[in-house]
Amino acid sequence: MSKKPQQRPVNPVTTRPTPAAPAPKGTSTPENGAKAGLTLNKKLGIILGIITFLLYANTLQNGYVLDDVIMLRDNTIVAKGLKGVMELLTTPHMRGYLIVPNDDYRPLSLVMFAIEHQFFGLNPVVNHFFNVVTFVGCVLLFFTFLNRFFDDKKPIVAFIGAFLFALHPIHTEVVANVKSRDELLCFLFAFLSLNIFMNYVKEGKMKQLLLGSFALFLSIISKENTITFLGVIPVLFFLYKNEDRKRSIAVMAGSIGAIIVFMIVRTVVLNNYQANTSTDIEFIDNALVKAPDVMQRFATAISISGSYIKMFFIPYPLLCNYSYNAIPFVGFANIGVLLSMAVYGFIIWYAVTQLMKKTKDPWAFSIVYFLMTVSIFTNIFMLIGAEKAERFMFMPSAAWCMAVAIAIDKFVLKSNVMDFSALKNPKVLAILVPLTVIFGGMVVARNTDWKDNVNLYRVDLEKSPNDSRLNYYLGTALAETVYGLEPDEKKRPAIDAEALTHLRNSLAIYANFSEANAEMGRVFDREHVFDSAEIYDKRALAINPTHATATNNLGSVYLASGRYRLAVEQFNKALANNFDPRLGYFNLARTYGQLKLFDSAIYFYKKTLEINPNGDAMQELATAYFNKGRYDSAEYYYKQLLAQVPNDATLINNLGAIYLNTKNYGQAIEMFKKSIAINAGNPNAYSNLGRAYYFNKQYDLAIDAFGKELNVNNKSFQNIPYIALSFQAMGKMDEARKYEAIAKKFYSDFKLN
Repeated sequence: MSKKPQQRPVNPVTTRPTPAAPAPKGTSTPENGAKAGLTLNKKLGIILGIITFLLYANTLQNGYVLDDVIMLRDNTIVAKGLKGVMELLTTPHMRGYLIVPNDDYRPLSLVMFAIEHQFFGLNPVVNHFFNVVTFVGCVLLFFTFLNRFFDDKKPIVAFIGAFLFALHPIHTEVVANVKSRDELLCFLFAFLSLNIFMNYVKEGKMKQLLLGSFALFLSIISKENTITFLGVIPVLFFLYKNEDRKRSIAVMAGSIGAIIVFMIVRTVVLNNYQANTSTDIEFIDNALVKAPDVMQRFATAISISGSYIKMFFIPYPLLCNYSYNAIPFVGFANIGVLLSMAVYGFIIWYAVTQLMKKTKDPWAFSIVYFLMTVSIFTNIFMLIGAEKAERFMFMPSAAWCMAVAIAIDKFVLKSNVMDFSALKNPKVLAILVPLTVIFGGMVVARNTDWKDNVNLYRVDLEKSPNDSRLNYYLGTALAETVYGLEPDEKKRPAIDAEALTHLRNSLAIYANFSEANAEMGRVFDREHVFDSAEIYDKRALAINPTHATATNNLGSVYLASGRYRLAVEQFNKALANNFDPRLGYFNLARTYGQLKLFDSAIYFYKKTLEINPNGDAMQELATAYFNKGRYDSAEYYYKQLLAQVPNDATLINNLGAIYLNTKNYGQAIEMFKKSIAINAGNPNAYSNLGRAYYFNKQYDLAIDAFGKELNVNNKSFQNIPYIALSFQAMGKMDEARKYEAIAKKFYSDFKLN
């Protein structure tokens, strides 16, 4: 009989769970995903920030170029610092430099410039630094956007897209040109708003909706480009990030609200300053306004639109300006037009078909984003102020960077690896390393081109010699900047000669370029070739009768040639045409001074000082008071100036002349001696000193002073009679008669008492 085995009691045992298989690289478990992803994103963000800053670090050595003068260097409101902020927020864009009837409302970059001016003064290093830092912010926010677009599942793809954005040479104009802070801030706040809106759609916090709308408002008051996001935002939040339809509708409502608020504020500000009048686009800026026919206009516009896509792949040549005749007119048979139509036709077809399938294809979104943001710059739907500009592609270029990153993911990474090791993939390196070397080298080299105006125009003119405005730019920079900085007067005529060569080239390309004609007139005026100056000023005015600069320049010609009444007429016309009142009032005052109408001269010198307190106007005002015989007022202003420049020999001499005319001979002598001690080569000071001694009955010292005057200027004969009279007063009649005879050669009516 078999024996059953005895059953043993079984104690309860806590079983250990089977260890989970390690997650594939690039994925994350629910418990640690947020922390791991954040750490990776931080590292990638730091790398992007460092690379971006290093790429543009050499812009810190650059100065001011192009419209930096208008928006920053010579902007009177920006120069007020923090005190000018409220004024900037309530005035048209260019009001601190000039008055135009068709201004914009873009205050945010100007406010930033004013803050920088408050704490750092006028410092191009600081201004360029903040441009670079703002661009770093743009790159990081674009990286954040791509990460969230891909639901934080493809940080390496997001990194590649943002890296390409940091690297692309087409952005050099925006980053290297301080004025283009408006483009940078527009992009920065636009993508900040998208990121905040995506948080809102996910979390539903009202604060996020309000902050996103406010960020979009900041973007559009930086520059109006953001208006195109009214097409981007619904596609993003109704077709891609559409987890909650009500929240998507709220995002759209917040965006529209921000745009409406901007439009209201803009309209009120511009209307308050009569700066909301539409004006004709000039042919020199956009030749499409006078295209040979409608077909060529649209064909050329399509060709330019295609050239932008080409520049994403081959960013050469890069130019600061594209005006007539850098871009020739073409017809629809042109190969460039046909290729442009084919490329745009294909991407539109692709985007539409994918959106209709509701596949959430990321390429389709990048295409929609590109088409929306580029639409206002194509000159197809409406003509804008320029045919072409690299800055126009700053915001649209994000689409190309996104599309290329998606292509690398799809065909190389294939979404298998999403950590740092993905960047070591030989195929990825084969794409990124050559791009880094070529594009990065182009960025660094192009940054140096933006060192200053003359360098920039010379470099770009070699690549685009048929551009009328580029020739004008170089000619003007030589005539107005290089000429003024040249200390050797003997070298200045050569500078003017080169300037005239480029200005003639500009007019040879486009004879009706009013600005080039006006600049020709200005240079000839300076060279005292008044007949030529008058011809070119009148040509400029025949083209544009309200050309304020040409009107003023013609007035200067009349002033220099003694036609004072005509000069007054021109200067008044220039002021009526919104010419800079700081110069206009000063010119009027000088002309009235020549007419001996000293009351009018004094009035306009005071008007000048109200707008722009400067030494030249104050000195001329003091001189006008002197000529009027109001010596107390003249003394007041000369002393004001001497408090600023105590060792100015001319001012001291002028103050002495007041004392001489008011018979304070002791003070006069003291002033003239002080003036001579500073500048011993001034014959006028010796002349005045001699007369002061003479009227103070110090005849021997008077004769000595007049003798020193003749040593300095042997053609100065006006004081010979005083020498004769001094010898007579001393009882030296032989010497007195000797100088009497000399004086009679020049003054027939002179005779000793």
